[in-house]
Amino acid sequence: MQNLKLDHIIHYVHQLNDFKYPGHLFTLHQGGQHVRLGTFNRLAYLNNAYIELLDVFKPEILQKVIKSDEGRVSFPSKIVQDNYKQGVKTLAFRTQDIEQLKRDLENRNIEVIGPVDMQRENKKGDKTSWKLLYIADPDYRVKPPFFIQWNEREEVRNKKIAPFQQKEFSVKGIELYSTERAHTVKKWQEWFDMTIISESATETLLKLKADDITYRILDGEYSGYKSIVIKDTLTTSPYTLIIRGVSYRFEAD
Repeated sequence: MQNLKLDHIIHYVHQLNDFKYPGHLFTLHQGGQHVRLGTFNRLAYLNNAYIELLDVFKPEILQKVIKSDEGRVSFPSKIVQDNYKQGVKTLAFRTQDIEQLKRDLENRNIEVIGPVDMQRENKKGDKTSWKLLYIADPDYRVKPPFFIQWNEREEVRNKKIAPFQQKEFSVKGIELYSTERAHTVKKWQEWFDMTIISESATETLLKLKADDITYRILDGEYSGYKSIVIKDTLTTSPYTLIIRGVSYRFEAD
């Protein structure tokens, strides 16, 4: 499996046009519209990943899209499946060769959908494009992360987003609940080549082989994403903010 890394986190927010992080903690930048999905976004760039705040501008388009094979696994489909409940819906893992990744997964008898060509356009008419690959296995308890490859060289993209990054913040971990933790852990190991760092009677800690970010899967009465753990180099004590269905937990450096 390739050297996957966390690219971004998708947090669904109602009335995104009016949303600001408490205390303007994260600066939000204009993203654009996903016209074929009926969604739009705002982006908060951190040191090692970014948070995509997503909202729906044409629910009728999204409702129609998710009835297709591609649509039912697409990144905004969980919004409808959760009856428009706010919160983190899924994650994106970055790859440098999405076609090879597809072959690798299919060689393991893992069904995938894609690559799917995507783009968004901002108000100035500037377009950003990328490819997506989705796990199509219907037998999961937590909507699996999907794969993304940007249609520009990594060094070019890094240089482009560097002025927007808030370097004092780094994603340290993601926490999620699963009603069947052993099942979710097994699937995430199969799909993403994750390594188990530690395990107890109630939780399992995983990581990607080429990334330092950890994924804590806890026993829960429901399945879904719980918390984003962020390292803050400018604070001397930890703090937590509950923001639109998500616990943002900040840890001192």
